[in-house]
Amino acid sequence: MENEWIVIEIQVKGEYVDFISTVLSEHGCSGTVVEDVSLDTFVVPDNDLDPVAIYVLKAYFQVVSDPKKLLSDLVSAFHDIPALKNQDIEIKLGGPVRMEDWSEDWKQNFSAFHIGDKLVIHPSWEDYVPAGDEVVLEIDPGMAFGTGTHATTKLCLEKIAELLSCPDPPPTMLDVGTGSGILALGAAALGCSQIVANDIDPVACAVALENIKKNNYSQKIEVSELSLEELSSQFDLIVANILAEENIRLKLSFLDHLRPGGWLILSGILTEKEELVRKAYAELPLQFTPSAYQDEWVCLAGQRMI
Repeated sequence: MENEWIVIEIQVKGEYVDFISTVLSEHGCSGTVVEDVSLDTFVVPDNDLDPVAIYVLKAYFQVVSDPKKLLSDLVSAFHDIPALKNQDIEIKLGGPVRMEDWSEDWKQNFSAFHIGDKLVIHPSWEDYVPAGDEVVLEIDPGMAFGTGTHATTKLCLEKIAELLSCPDPPPTMLDVGTGSGILALGAAALGCSQIVANDIDPVACAVALENIKKNNYSQKIEVSELSLEELSSQFDLIVANILAEENIRLKLSFLDHLRPGGWLILSGILTEKEELVRKAYAELPLQFTPSAYQDEWVCLAGQRMI
């Protein structure tokens, strides 16, 4: 059923959660929850994790015909990463889960937080009264990753906020791999007037559309399931919070969709892969600014030269 998912449980040290999450994403994982074994509570996977503590990472996948093969493929993929090769990682298959059950897991530790001076993100179960010129977004995780708490999302939002506060802010934006729609919503709240939130995952698009309607930004944000190659428009800002390899694969498509003078923001990149991405983009007419870092992640921003 479309509303049912399988959960795979992985016991791993906190310092390896991001590495494991990247592998899971590459194999079609729709999102994760980290369960603290000792406290039996749930936390969003961010830099609050104790690097030496053991956690249970719950990964959610759409129901597959052969779950045991999926487990085997994941174990092989973990062993292919040098940092994980000699780690004791326990992995097992859990039972089926429904969308609403997973969403409940997030509620225990997800509360309002700030991005920069103006943007505030909070969940629907928590009231927030804005102060001064703050703009507020209401985001619930649903089944699409992206509440703004992950390092890569924060880095992207901070760069978006910086560009939109410039004297000549980008009026149009393409959000590649929109997930929950958080980056598109952040841009809309901060003043970007025309945005395409793009994702080939129909579940992500449904969650993004719900969040966009809830925050009353339907006039500014269009949700699209088209592949990047099928989109015909050019944009003043493109944001891609996806894996390093995908950022490399799509580099020419990004350039085709980026207007001269426009900005490209790339994240979802582990710091160990930054140089790989930079080398791939070296031949393109983009001038990159200094990188921004948080935890093991990096965000790159470059302007297309006219």
